[in-house]
Amino acid sequence: MYGIQELLINFLFLIIFLLFTPIILELHFNKFSNRKRLWTYNISTSLAIISCILFPIPVIDGYIFDLRLVALTIGGLYAGIPSILLLSGVTVIFRFFVGGLGATATPIVVVVFIVLLITMSNRFMKSPRNKKVLIGTALSLSAAIIALVNSTIIFGQTFSVFFSFFYIIITICATALLIYLYEFFHESILIKKQLLKAEKMEIVSHLASSVVHEVKNPLTVVKGFIQLMLQDDLPHSKRKEYLKIALLEVKRADEIISDYLLFAKPNSENEKILNTKEAVQRTLQLIYPLASMNNVELETKVEDFYIRGEEQLFQQCLLNITKNCIEAMPNAGKLRIETQRINNDLLLMISDSGEGMTKEQLSRLGEPYFTTKGRKGTGLGMMVAINIIKSMNGKLNVKSEISQGTSFNIRIPLAVLDSPPKNEQDKRSVL
Repeated sequence: MYGIQELLINFLFLIIFLLFTPIILELHFNKFSNRKRLWTYNISTSLAIISCILFPIPVIDGYIFDLRLVALTIGGLYAGIPSILLLSGVTVIFRFFVGGLGATATPIVVVVFIVLLITMSNRFMKSPRNKKVLIGTALSLSAAIIALVNSTIIFGQTFSVFFSFFYIIITICATALLIYLYEFFHESILIKKQLLKAEKMEIVSHLASSVVHEVKNPLTVVKGFIQLMLQDDLPHSKRKEYLKIALLEVKRADEIISDYLLFAKPNSENEKILNTKEAVQRTLQLIYPLASMNNVELETKVEDFYIRGEEQLFQQCLLNITKNCIEAMPNAGKLRIETQRINNDLLLMISDSGEGMTKEQLSRLGEPYFTTKGRKGTGLGMMVAINIIKSMNGKLNVKSEISQGTSFNIRIPLAVLDSPPKNEQDKRSVL
């Protein structure tokens, strides 16, 4: 039917510029200032108005109809009074640019409509979703009727009943649908943001409780032994023994706090080129005493691969994972570390032959307050390792079966080098 195609094209423009653009702005809320968001919204609405004018229904020579007033209605109601004046100016100026008899009718319609928009804009923004749909639809309907009446009475134009009815219906439907969809998506995004914020607060709460509990335990032990050391008749050997225990507990508290700080903010300010083979060898030196105590055999197949990261953090990551592996093998076992190159990534595989984990335990690995060590663990070590790997743009994949052991597969992008550094001096020159 005549005019349907043009109005549907107009409706498509309204969806693109008045629905998709505001939703994208909502999704990237933190990346734009209020002023930038407002200007982006005004430009997008202006493009909707211009696009509608460029694809109109040519009713009579020099006289056209389109959905520009729907764009002006929605854009003005959501953006406020300054934007109403700006968008009205865009509507009038561009209609004059197109020319024709209808160009002189546009200012009359727009001026009357500005008064209605300004009157209802504050009430619209304070209303719930359904009432916004009603207010917006009523204003858009008023604009369509004003345009038709203005053309008939002042300019003497006549339109068929079918065209007038169809134009009013498409105006009402377009306005109601766009406002409803925008409000629906806006509320969904808002609820999602609130849920994410609540989840973060819950994690922080659990993490804080865990840290307080774990730090309080060693401090209580230290307090008790210091009180015992205040006894005048305490033998020197006992005093020395108590002092050693107190120092060990202070060290434990320090490790817990250090793990928490690394998890909260893994600092990557001192990045450099790291040799994974050297990092693995240093890790083996640190864990060798613990491995010997547990009768764990260490096996490596590591080559020289170079990645970018902070040396201390990467060392902490390897230490936390290998320590967990050894502690999962209290009655002997094998710890294997292997490296491979897959395309432009390093694949670092750390596996043990220990107790393994259930599917439920595996799914909870890395949660702030989850540990498989009972009262001996805090769950912070694995969180720190995962956070460090993420900070290096890496990925961690963990596979585990009960009584079959666990495998930690770390995939990190390789550093781009003209030639591998052969020693520390070469490394510094690369940096």
